[in-house]
Amino acid sequence: MTSFDLPPPNLSEPEIQALLIAHYGISGQVTMLASERDQNARVDTSTGSFVLKIAHCAEDENFLDLQNSALSHLEAVGLDGIPRVIPTLAGRAMALAEWGGHVSWVRLLSYVDGQLLSGSSRTLAQLEALGRYLGNVSKGLSSFGHPGAHRQGFMWSLDEAGACERFAEDIADNAHRAMVVGLFAHYRLHVAPRVWSLRKSVLHQDANDNNVVVDAKGGIVGLIDFGDMCFGSQINELAIAMAYGVLDAPDPLAAIRTIVAGYAAEFAITEDEAELVFDLMRMRLVMSVCISSHQHKRFPENDYLLISQAPAFSLLERLDRLDPSMVQAVCRKAAGFDATRNFRAVVSHLKTTRISALVRPDLRDRPRLLVGCHGAAGQAADPNFDGLPAWLEELRSEESELFAIRPHSETRIADGANADIEPSPPLGMDLYLPAGTQLYSPLSGTVHCCTDGDDKDDDFTVVLRHQTPLGVPFYSVFSNLGTLAPSLEIGKLVQAGDPIGFTGALKRQDGRARHLRLQVRTDHPACARAIDQGQLAAKDVWSQISPDPNLLLRLAPETFEVDPHPPEAVLAKRSERIGPSLSVSYQRKLKIVRGEGAYLFDHTGRRYLDCVNNITHVGHCNPRVVEAQCRQAERLNTNSRYLHDLMPRLADRLVSHLPSPLSVVYFTNSGTEANELALRIARTALNQKDTIVLDWAYHGNSGGMVEISPYKFKRKGGHGQPDFVQIAEFPDPYRGRIKAHGRQAGRDYAQDITRCLNAIKARTGQRSATFIAESVSGVGGQVFLPQAYLQTVYELIRADGGIVIADEVQCGFGRLGNAFWGFELQGVVPDIVVLGKPIGNGHPIGAVVTTPELAGKFANGMEYFNSFGGNPVSMAVGLAVLDEIEARNLQSEALATGSHLLAAFKELKERFALIGDVRGSGLFLGIELVRERQTLEPATSEASAIVNHMRDNGVLISTDGPHDNVLKIKPPMVFARAEADRLVSALGAAFAAIGQAS
Repeated sequence: MTSFDLPPPNLSEPEIQALLIAHYGISGQVTMLASERDQNARVDTSTGSFVLKIAHCAEDENFLDLQNSALSHLEAVGLDGIPRVIPTLAGRAMALAEWGGHVSWVRLLSYVDGQLLSGSSRTLAQLEALGRYLGNVSKGLSSFGHPGAHRQGFMWSLDEAGACERFAEDIADNAHRAMVVGLFAHYRLHVAPRVWSLRKSVLHQDANDNNVVVDAKGGIVGLIDFGDMCFGSQINELAIAMAYGVLDAPDPLAAIRTIVAGYAAEFAITEDEAELVFDLMRMRLVMSVCISSHQHKRFPENDYLLISQAPAFSLLERLDRLDPSMVQAVCRKAAGFDATRNFRAVVSHLKTTRISALVRPDLRDRPRLLVGCHGAAGQAADPNFDGLPAWLEELRSEESELFAIRPHSETRIADGANADIEPSPPLGMDLYLPAGTQLYSPLSGTVHCCTDGDDKDDDFTVVLRHQTPLGVPFYSVFSNLGTLAPSLEIGKLVQAGDPIGFTGALKRQDGRARHLRLQVRTDHPACARAIDQGQLAAKDVWSQISPDPNLLLRLAPETFEVDPHPPEAVLAKRSERIGPSLSVSYQRKLKIVRGEGAYLFDHTGRRYLDCVNNITHVGHCNPRVVEAQCRQAERLNTNSRYLHDLMPRLADRLVSHLPSPLSVVYFTNSGTEANELALRIARTALNQKDTIVLDWAYHGNSGGMVEISPYKFKRKGGHGQPDFVQIAEFPDPYRGRIKAHGRQAGRDYAQDITRCLNAIKARTGQRSATFIAESVSGVGGQVFLPQAYLQTVYELIRADGGIVIADEVQCGFGRLGNAFWGFELQGVVPDIVVLGKPIGNGHPIGAVVTTPELAGKFANGMEYFNSFGGNPVSMAVGLAVLDEIEARNLQSEALATGSHLLAAFKELKERFALIGDVRGSGLFLGIELVRERQTLEPATSEASAIVNHMRDNGVLISTDGPHDNVLKIKPPMVFARAEADRLVSALGAAFAAIGQAS
């Protein structure tokens, strides 16, 4: 016989009074309490209040001892709010009582004062406290054991939920019965197989809202009725509390999260427990309605059996409207885990794996517009407003590749919904692209599903399944496509870069703007149309279920920010505060806010390929260089009067790359300073100021350097040629007097040096002079000197006791590919070498390297002191730059990439008559534009148009040369084959556009 086969005890009040006097020596006011299978009565006496518990006659003594022992244990571990066992007059924990021919065990417990949770309004604070209290109950019982807890076949054990399925037929309502049958099916398939692996413990197992005691303010006071104790899965304690704690909560999801978080704060739970607790919560409700329906069918007179059935069904219906995977994720998050098991692995994979562009050209390189529903400055208005399609089309008339983006991080009203509706969480990123834009898969994967739209616009959705190298699955979702790629079918393998479809018309039939919605899912999407649903309160959970799709696009963070100071405002302020002599590049000014590798990023997040910034030699914000700079700046930065290891160490490294006898190093803060110092050394050694320079040369921005730079003093604003400066003929093999690159051309050009030396002798009476020249001319138009030119010049200068200086500021440090220094191309060794921009990757460093002989002559008693030339931070940076050049073989990479570019440029020359000459080595390249190849008429305006066209298409180049008609290409040395191909493509498009325009 079990307690379900016999009626519960039913003693009268006089009989109860007699029991109290006989066994406990007390009397008082008796109030009957509701109970399912026992009989309970509250007893109020002058010394306190108690509960008399008369067990069912079928109740096992061992089980009652379990309850008493558990209460004593919890009291011993310090848990408040638990009934205390009151011993009988004989000192025992229990007594026997006879009634109606049956015998029952009787116990007296202290009364836990307060009201029941069932009579209290739910608040999140209360539910958190409930979770914490139950967490402490679990913590206390985790160290308790008793043989009576192992109740084989106990119907109320949540681990035995499946045993109640046979009672489902006793549920009267057809809809309720069908719902319960479905939950049992889900339990058998997804829950029961995992239950047996969960942690086990002795459980209270009945923290329903009629067993939890609260105070007048709703605070948790205690827990009563240990009559359903058993040994089972530890998480059942929380699941049962959730089932009843959420009954009247206005937001079930928030209530569930709060209870779980409170519980886990006191008693940590496992990932398996966090994933199953919601299903177990529902099964507790299912058990309750099944057992109560069955029992009420047998004992219709016991109304207590149905006390919680109506609210239980109501909650089950509300929970049925939630996405179970979402609730599981909420429980995981509340328990301190990621929302999904796959989240961390998927995000880590997507951050590092190679991604193909979703569209071509890549969105990273296109102009963009941030739109949102908040109307912030710099944003569009609500994307649902009717004028958005026309407005975007108008903007695209000026920038055809412009796209608009609505970020993943923005909460939003569902398209077309009433503004009073609560916003939904950020489950995806919306892209407004030109109609007919072809879309490509960013990753390899298989087609999980393809669906066509259920509305009049016939939008399509594609879901692709991917996996990490360790086999962790995840999904990419593309919604609102206009058409699908014909080859797509479920199960088909799709390679990264394969087409998946096309965007539809920007304007939908209802007038709103169509967008492509892009999502990443770290769980299994139930269906393509259901993944848009979610709750705003669980935004942090959704962001892990559906993380930022920018993992697939890799748009710069500035894309999703509104810059309060756009270029126009900065230009106005610059014009007000900065001297007008400092120019700004391009017709449409760029506000650059960040750099990375070979790219610069503007204030909108658009990426520009930097093909001209040779200063950042090893790439913008090179991690090795940045780390070295920051590390040393944290430790020490001071002047060069103190000894420090880094200065001689960098000097050694530089000298190791130079031929003998160049072995003495001076450090400066710029190339200009270095050229000034080089001239000072030479003039000191010669006791002669006269200097020979090449026409159109440029050596720095100081007064002294402007005096020896025809590029400056011969142009507007210049003061003309100083008397101590001689200008030698510029040996330009393409545009110069001798149109050849060979050795004879070099020797012939060099003869003009004799004229310069004679002019010096006529002025000073001696022919000794300093000769300074770039080993490869930059400002002159990326001109490579004819063979034997420097060799002949150096011989002529040195024959009269002069000194030769090689300015390697722009062409040194491996940029040329087949030589580390430009002078090596000419087979010469200068007396002094000047180093600048590349040595610091943008950090202000320069250097002069000379011979011991010249260094000795320079030490004439006048000290050379440069406060921060050679400071520790600059030295650390210089060493890091050399490390990067060597570790990444950037010189050989420059040679390979440059050879590829030269070949491509020559192909462009065959296509476009505007290209007169292509020249260069490594990543020091020039394309000279002419209107007529015979007359070499400079195409200056066309060169400017090319430069600005490319800027508008995301590629940055510039012009040089006496006529500003040479496209100069000197990118950071990390410029690789992919960047080279993009440069060539942009050049081809620009030449085609300019050619059509002309």
